[in-house]
Amino acid sequence: MKECPICRSRDEKRFMAKVCLVVDAEHDLLECGDCGGMYFDPLPAIEHLSRFYSGSYYSFSRWHDEGKGAVYAKRLNRLKPEGNFLDVGCATGFFIHGIKRNSRWNVYGVEFGGDAIRFARDELGLEVTEGCLLDAGFPDEFFDYIHINNVLEHVLDPVELLQECRRIIKPDGYLFLSVPNGYNDSRSMIEYYRIEKRPARSINGHIFFFPRRTMISLIEKSKFFIEKKRTGSIKRGLRNIGILPRKKNWKSNHECKESQLAEMRSGITIESDKKYPDFYYRYRYIRSSMNNIPGLYDFGLDYLFLLRPMSR
Repeated sequence: MKECPICRSRDEKRFMAKVCLVVDAEHDLLECGDCGGMYFDPLPAIEHLSRFYSGSYYSFSRWHDEGKGAVYAKRLNRLKPEGNFLDVGCATGFFIHGIKRNSRWNVYGVEFGGDAIRFARDELGLEVTEGCLLDAGFPDEFFDYIHINNVLEHVLDPVELLQECRRIIKPDGYLFLSVPNGYNDSRSMIEYYRIEKRPARSINGHIFFFPRRTMISLIEKSKFFIEKKRTGSIKRGLRNIGILPRKKNWKSNHECKESQLAEMRSGITIESDKKYPDFYYRYRYIRSSMNNIPGLYDFGLDYLFLLRPMSR
């Protein structure tokens, strides 16, 4: 029996569904009988990840992300007047660009997608590294704040990622970690496969799924402790588990189609005009954050943690 990539257990794995990331590669979605985590088996090849994380994947809202960065800058300024900030999975860099413009903090980013990295470097002048976090080779205890927003579920070795964060964070540093609730996040894929008897596409590219107990155990084994924990994306979570009606097109979103290959090859699309003043985008982020509730609940789609490093 293969070992679980999350907890390394060789206990029996439970088959949950056939799944796919790109149209021409199928995987099994397995659940570990020990830690409860779920993952693609085999894990996707680098070639398939590179195709998935192409230009069109990074067509995010510049102004929303920079507005979030401006709000975050105020939070950082309350911690200390300057420091080192790392965004793991920085995409095109709009978020850290917003921090840079509104604080004296030094910002760094790491991103897998080459298209996004080139944009962040060439268009925004940011210091970003292409590849995984280990590729960056940051010094020990270098960062005051590390931000990981919906990234852990995408990487080939989430355990290694958190361990590297522990190495490079300062003893009094902060790690913000947002990760989908794996129990909730996997529901629609599993149901699609059971109904359609065809592989279910991972819509957002998630290849790992961390239920609550799995995530808490992983955090502790990585030598962090939880200072705050919250649940977000309540409405989407209630849809996934069937308490609220799903959107009518939910099945079509999980279909593996040839047309997706062409979509992946298209370039990054950036909004050319700002429709609203800066305060509107900051307000939108603050208002969205206010919908998060304390604690970790299965009916929410996202778990949000504020972590601190344990003493060595």
